[in-house]
Amino acid sequence: MQEFKKAVIEANLEVRELISQNSHDFLCREISVGFGGDLSMNIDILAEKIFIKYLSKFGNIFSEECGFIDNNSDYSITIDPIDGSSNFSSNFPYFGTSVALKRADSILFAIVVNLSNGDIFAKDRFSFKKANLDNLAFKDVEVNHNSKIGIFERSYCSNTIFEKLKTKNIKHRSPGAIALSLAYAHEVDFVAYEGVMRDFDIEAGLFMCEELFISKKSDILLISKDKETFDKMSQLF
Repeated sequence: MQEFKKAVIEANLEVRELISQNSHDFLCREISVGFGGDLSMNIDILAEKIFIKYLSKFGNIFSEECGFIDNNSDYSITIDPIDGSSNFSSNFPYFGTSVALKRADSILFAIVVNLSNGDIFAKDRFSFKKANLDNLAFKDVEVNHNSKIGIFERSYCSNTIFEKLKTKNIKHRSPGAIALSLAYAHEVDFVAYEGVMRDFDIEAGLFMCEELFISKKSDILLISKDKETFDKMSQLF
């Protein structure tokens, strides 16, 4: 597992170097529609190639841009090479990567990285750690008991949740990168999501929330570290 973790971190460092060494216009150039149905930019395709280079030896690949790559392995790796592509193209500092290693239907290890500030979240079956790409000094993730806001991803297309949160004057933000937002779930009051949930969008981040309070339906996801908050929000939804 340590070898896999090292490879994911090295891939993220190379993606960060890719960003620093190329023009923003070049990286944001739209070139094709990826497997996930979104219009892919150069940064999406190039980042995916980097992850495939580092991770193919560990298992099959399932990624947003290329789809499934069969490496004849019992292990599968779900990748979102750039989580928050629209944020990246808009120079909004909230974008990153997510990787989950699975055997059968069980996730063994996941890493989510915020490329805009270097935060790394790494979780296996026994621990949940946080570090930074600049120092790699991993420490246990701790619950933030001073949070004042929640995160509501995809609020711009909400049919159900937005008006209910507005009616109750519940403070929230919609930063636009679901894997990152799930990784930060221990820091905020809640994380909510409304819409289609694709594996490469939520798999790694959701694994990092498994000890929190979770309600997952076909098109609505609610997570909170606090039972009282979770119960109150569940009644709203």
